[in-house]
Amino acid sequence: MKLIPFLYTLIIGLSFMTVAGANDKFVPSKNKNLAVMYTFEKENDMRFDEFAKTDLKKIGFFLNDPHHRVNDAYETKFGKTDLSVIGFSSILNEEVVRPMLNKDPRLGGFSPFNLLNYRKKSDMKTVVAHITPEAILDILEIDDAQIRNDYIASFRPLDDLIEKELGGVKSYVPLQGYAKDTMMNFEIPFETQDDIDEFLEDFQERFEFAFETKGYIIAGFYNIKESFNSQKDVMPGFVSFWSYALCHIPYSYTVFDGESAVPMAGIFAPCSMYVYVKEGENKLVIGMPTLSAWSAAIGITDAKKLQYVAHLDEEIPSILESLGAVATPNGNPLVKR
Repeated sequence: MKLIPFLYTLIIGLSFMTVAGANDKFVPSKNKNLAVMYTFEKENDMRFDEFAKTDLKKIGFFLNDPHHRVNDAYETKFGKTDLSVIGFSSILNEEVVRPMLNKDPRLGGFSPFNLLNYRKKSDMKTVVAHITPEAILDILEIDDAQIRNDYIASFRPLDDLIEKELGGVKSYVPLQGYAKDTMMNFEIPFETQDDIDEFLEDFQERFEFAFETKGYIIAGFYNIKESFNSQKDVMPGFVSFWSYALCHIPYSYTVFDGESAVPMAGIFAPCSMYVYVKEGENKLVIGMPTLSAWSAAIGITDAKKLQYVAHLDEEIPSILESLGAVATPNGNPLVKR
């Protein structure tokens, strides 16, 4: 007599737990470090560039579309710069990351990520820095235990090699917090195509034209699925998987240079936006970290900088929507919502 009410209560309770669990907000880890940095008392630009291009290959990191002296572009466009150098070296450990994208494509939001080097004219100390893997995973809201363990471990050889080959005084940049929305996510549905390659080429042209018309620079392109560094297809479930590097020169100058400069924010530059199509699906999936994720993590408080952050966080979705994109909530896109 009492068994049926008990089972009914149990089923209702389990249903509530399932629904509640599905809507749980991601909880960041206890990581307190946004970036690891190495400080040098003298200029080491040529050695650093060679290190990024050649030495990193020894541990499986590949350099893609480097931009060595962005400060020269600032001086040309704006007439002055307070930086002796600032350079962006986008790097990726393909052997580690490509298989992980099969489990959670959001890792493309920092694939590649920037190995930053900069030097202010005011103190002439050279800084080499990169975002920590823990901060990357928390910004992307990836909580898969195996991905987190393996991804974090893959950064240890990078830091070991920096210490061995470049040296410098090692320290950490504290993580200041997280934005309310750390990611922007979109889908663009399309009809079944007779020639998917032709369709994707046409999309790339429209994508690049749409962003360039609004003053953005396509600072890099990484074909993650069809890698030049490996003939092995470790992403058979994807038709394509690209990563765009987006740059907005007025924004980057406002944040990294000039008054109240925060060159350390260059660890996030250029913006890495991933675009992919899964086998058997008629939709492009797009994602990238928000600019407010930058400002919250590094603690930017300057009103002019925050105004630019807000502007780009509105403009980038607007551009994508003009291409037919529909905003989706953050979450592993391979897990049905």
